[in-house]
Amino acid sequence: ILRTPILVLLGSLAASSAWIFFSNQWIESTGQTLENERVILKGIRQKSTQADQEKQIIQRYRTAYEELQKSGSVGPEQRVNWLDALRSASQTARTLGVDYQLSQQTASPLKLETGAYKLQQSIMKLHIKLLHEGDLPSFLRALDAEHPGLYLIQSCNLTRGQSGVFTVRYEAKLAAECELVWLSLIEASTAEAAKK
Repeated sequence: ILRTPILVLLGSLAASSAWIFFSNQWIESTGQTLENERVILKGIRQKSTQADQEKQIIQRYRTAYEELQKSGSVGPEQRVNWLDALRSASQTARTLGVDYQLSQQTASPLKLETGAYKLQQSIMKLHIKLLHEGDLPSFLRALDAEHPGLYLIQSCNLTRGQSGVFTVRYEAKLAAECELVWLSLIEASTAEAAKK
């Protein structure tokens, strides 16, 4: 009499055990899938946040970068522009002439964070003939007004001219010896290719 109910009970227990086992397996699998999806979602959110930050940085510095490009500070040296700026500054400041010597471009020793760019420099030595000491600041202001690019004034020395007893009114009374360092940024890959 009890045989059929016991078999049904055993079958029900077996089916329930199988259902519980497969349910646990499915829950574990689903939990693992959910965890994997959460990791992927977290990675996507981080990339999205990083992309937004990079976009903001680009927007913040874009105008300054474009100004550097226009002035010739980013890319190959603009030596012709530098010489035009010297000539124009000399005329504006009404100096009695400017002679220059320009060295070859080398890597700059300045330590700046420039990202994918390398800071390069060229040293220019100037000999400026002046009527009086006020002409030197006028020349430097005129040069800066030309926006020739990035440069640093390393040194400027004034020396008295070789005037004799009889002097011409508009002859050089002073000479200025200045050293400028012209800076430019070039892509690191371009700098490496130039070395080879």
